Amino acid sequence: MKVYLEVHGCWLSKAEGEIARSLLEKAGYTVSSDARDADAIVVVTCAVRGDTEVAMLKRLRELREKAPHARFVVAGCLVNVRPKSILSITPEAALVEPDALDHVVDALESRDPVYIVRKYQRNLSILPEYRGGPTYVVPIESGCTGSCSFCVEWVARGRQVKSYPVESIVKAVKEAVARGAREIYLTGQDVASYGISSRSSLPELVETLLEEVQGRYRIRLGMMEPIMTAKIAEKLLPLFRDERLYRYFHLPAQSGDDQVLRLMRRRYTVSAYEELVAKIRSSVGTLSLATDIIVGFPGESDESFRNTLSFIERLRFDKVHVARYTLRPFTLGYVSYDNIPEHVKKARSREASSVALRIAAEVNRSYVGRTVEVLINGTSFRGDVAGRTPEYKLVIMKGYHVQPGEFVKARIVGATALHLIGEVVD
Repeated sequence: MKVYLEVHGCWLSKAEGEIARSLLEKAGYTVSSDARDADAIVVVTCAVRGDTEVAMLKRLRELREKAPHARFVVAGCLVNVRPKSILSITPEAALVEPDALDHVVDALESRDPVYIVRKYQRNLSILPEYRGGPTYVVPIESGCTGSCSFCVEWVARGRQVKSYPVESIVKAVKEAVARGAREIYLTGQDVASYGISSRSSLPELVETLLEEVQGRYRIRLGMMEPIMTAKIAEKLLPLFRDERLYRYFHLPAQSGDDQVLRLMRRRYTVSAYEELVAKIRSSVGTLSLATDIIVGFPGESDESFRNTLSFIERLRFDKVHVARYTLRPFTLGYVSYDNIPEHVKKARSREASSVALRIAAEVNRSYVGRTVEVLINGTSFRGDVAGRTPEYKLVIMKGYHVQPGEFVKARIVGATALHLIGEVVD
């Protein structure tokens, strides 16, 4: 049988999609690149935002039209959030929540309807197989300790943090590096929460990887919630002396105003976030700092928004993902009566994005004239060689033929808000 597999969402979702791919191939299925000639369709969905949900449901309709007779399995976060909406589009579909992707083959082959919804029981013995290329994405945990009033992920993935065993992760990474991987992405819903329910920790995992996995490669840590990062900072930050760790931190702030942070139930203040960033910068040195900002959350006044703009100016982030607030079911934000008009959200989004891009361009221009080591990991959308600096800065190099996985010395000769422009010198 031919199976068409489509994966949406974050790096964790992509890693889970690779688990599904491996299981399907081991069961004898051929993964097809065209839904129209597939006997079965597996879609790993995302549910992070309202507009994402709309896009997912639209995509399911499109796939049903392309392959009206195919067996359907809908997996991923939307399964736990909108099971009835999914079944209204694909009534015969099997539903498999993100923690149950190890059952994807069973769901395809069952004669009876399969609905694995809101069980939150994850098989922690299966990791994605390395399939070649410079990058290997490894899920290390699922779940989050937070209860933010804008987030539906507690429904999608449950409240308990489920962490993969250290020894399983080390074994998988060791094999991938031995076979040619040069980038290891440790991913999860909140990687700073890794191990809290299994007497382990992210610093312990990273230290073990650096000790036991030999070779020339780099590790990138995924998104870390600030409150959890602060708890492990003393043990985590010294590990960045090892050049195999990308000096990259993704710390979602969500707002630069204390009142909005309280409404969001974020469990920290603006000053606490700034203190954490100062601590990281003083310990690690030159690094890339990425964050997420939500504009238009219920209760965000004009003054609150101005405070967020000032916050972006002060912190000088390398990258800011600005998103307009959208209603999510099962959240406190959903029942708020203080919703902000959409045109106001759009205006704030444009202004915040403009400020963030200006600062990012200024930060990137400070790299011009430097010679840096770049790990080649792919190509740009125009086909130019692309790679990453030790700070995980994207570097585009035109007119060169360098193989993915190689390390090169590059002189930075230009910069935009989104990437650096380099020339290979060695």
